[in-house]
Amino acid sequence: MAITVTYGDTFYDYDNATPVSWADLDSFFTAYESHFDVADHSENPGAFAGQEDPDPVVDTGIWGNIFGPFSGTQYVLEGEADGLDLGFIVEAADGSYLNYTFFSGPSHTMYGEIASITFGSGLEQDSTTGEYSFSEELVSIDGLNSIGLNGGLDANGDVIGRNTGNNDTHNLINALKDGDASDLVNILADNGYTEANQLAEILGVAETTESELAFAA
Repeated sequence: MAITVTYGDTFYDYDNATPVSWADLDSFFTAYESHFDVADHSENPGAFAGQEDPDPVVDTGIWGNIFGPFSGTQYVLEGEADGLDLGFIVEAADGSYLNYTFFSGPSHTMYGEIASITFGSGLEQDSTTGEYSFSEELVSIDGLNSIGLNGGLDANGDVIGRNTGNNDTHNLINALKDGDASDLVNILADNGYTEANQLAEILGVAETTESELAFAA
């Protein structure tokens, strides 16, 4: 399995892209980094959705009961920047969950195996499953669970602390929360994604990575 990138129907004609427009994934990430913003993460921390982890590696205990949930099959965040109505959904791999340790050690650390990240606007929550989707899906990056990311766990199955710099899940999600797509761009580059190997110009057709190719700047 490889990473695939699928564009939504309005990726190249997104109403709220102006004054910043994009013609490819590279320019989309440039716009994301320039305009995605959350003023106060304590006021807008994002949300976990879907089924909670029944057996987390780190149990948040009473804190989860008071402030939680701190786990789910999805993590979702909407930006607040004027002129770019944009959010992202991180989806856990099948049988996995996304978790946040809160005060439990290692504190304030994300972990869990990531399958996909989708960018779009118009978050909608399913009343049955509790999971989110976008009314306007722009681009989805799938197969992230197939390329050897560590899921935030070390060889012993313990959570890798955020301050080590070695927790792939925390690094990726935390960067996106701060409007920084560089970790995701680097993952694509390391796994051979390039706009040059685009399979078709037709919207909605997936692009599959090739290991010998580099991310096009």
